[in-house]
Amino acid sequence: MFLIHLPATLLTLLPISSPGPSPKMLDRIVDRDRDLLVASVQELIRIPSIAGEPEPGAPFGPGPRDALTGALGIAERFGFSPTNLGNYAGFAEFGSGDEYVGILGHVDEVPEGEDWTHPPFGGEIHGGKIYGRGALDDKGPALAALFGARAVMESGLPLSRRVRVIFGADEETGEEDIAHYLSMERPPVSGFTPDADFPVVFAEKGILWIELQRNFSTSSAETLVKKIEGGSAPNMVPDRATAELLAAHPEIVIANCGEFVRQTGFPLEARLERGCVIVTARGQSAHASTPEKGRNAIMFLLGFLASQKLSPGAMTDAIRFFSRAIGCELNGRSFGIEISDAPSGSLTLNAGRIEATESTFRLILDIRYPVTSDKTDVVNRIRSTLRTSGFSGKILEHQPPLHYPEDSALVRTLAIVYREQTGIMAPPVAIGGGTYARSLPNIVAFGPCRPGQDPPIHRQDECIAIDELVAMAKIYAHAIYELAK
Repeated sequence: MFLIHLPATLLTLLPISSPGPSPKMLDRIVDRDRDLLVASVQELIRIPSIAGEPEPGAPFGPGPRDALTGALGIAERFGFSPTNLGNYAGFAEFGSGDEYVGILGHVDEVPEGEDWTHPPFGGEIHGGKIYGRGALDDKGPALAALFGARAVMESGLPLSRRVRVIFGADEETGEEDIAHYLSMERPPVSGFTPDADFPVVFAEKGILWIELQRNFSTSSAETLVKKIEGGSAPNMVPDRATAELLAAHPEIVIANCGEFVRQTGFPLEARLERGCVIVTARGQSAHASTPEKGRNAIMFLLGFLASQKLSPGAMTDAIRFFSRAIGCELNGRSFGIEISDAPSGSLTLNAGRIEATESTFRLILDIRYPVTSDKTDVVNRIRSTLRTSGFSGKILEHQPPLHYPEDSALVRTLAIVYREQTGIMAPPVAIGGGTYARSLPNIVAFGPCRPGQDPPIHRQDECIAIDELVAMAKIYAHAIYELAK
């Protein structure tokens, strides 16, 4: 008898099990349910679920509550046993055993923004794609995972663990949903969240939301900035920002705006309205973890204002400080926080929201820092930059980085499933986005976006291709089986 010894590196490329489940068995069930999956995604998109003011029975507002109820209702219709945990989160489950595999999706959304081609809450189908806020982040993928789990449930394949699809209602604004879940339920022994990238995510950068604020008083003067507004959420690249100016010669400001546009290419316009000059900047929304995919309207606007002959004062100082210290940079170099590492790359910075009046100036930054750095280092650098600016900094939210070894069992298993189902061999990736993987042990992000894609997450005309939705449901079915068998 001859024994063949394979190198350890080759062993990681072999199939997970042999024989495994019949690919045709799981895939056939998903294909059979294609129309039901599409209709379910449309149904959930049509429930606007942006976070609102808490109400009795609706800890994150009525929208997320209604979407959670809708997702659990869909699960119940297709044979799952649903549980609602006080409208913070809920889950749909099948199988038996003490341990369970968890798949975590979320039903809440960021604000829709402007300039959609198709209704943001219509769930309309055009050109083989379902359009709407949440189609890709994360209602579509969450339901693809649910239908993948249904395929495993109906296949009759033997499992040693329960399978639980968990729906959260507060992923975009704070993840109190998962804290509540863990106060009532044990964590899963393994699993994934379909809320990032394929082939599998092994590292997520740290996330800091910093509010910078300065209070001041102003007096009447020749050219005075009275008000600045822009941005919907810190984790979105703002697609619109406006400023209101009181000017002795408004025609000069309007002419200067036209010249600024010609010189810079920044999309701004100025008009006279009720005795004030209204300057509007339009950008391109994107997820704050990938600010290079958007165009920041707030910084376009501050750049123009800083170039004007504004009256001396604290408002003018603040505008010029941020135009100089941030500008259109995405890596925080001029702000003193440029950091990078090998596993996860460079820090990113997004000026996500601005509110300024004649008495206060408030700017919220979304910062994604590398996994080998820490909050203290970043915050100390920011304090150093702010020292002479008159601004104070306040941490609104912090999520520490997540870093799994690339050869860990969970990362390796999911990477192999992706390769076997797609024929694509790609290494695990690090991301700037934040997912539920930070909040629960034994969870990593797995899809839905494929390598090389430019997904319209947190943008106008968010959509998901129906063929891709069905394909990811098949990938998730095989992944769930591998983790639960």
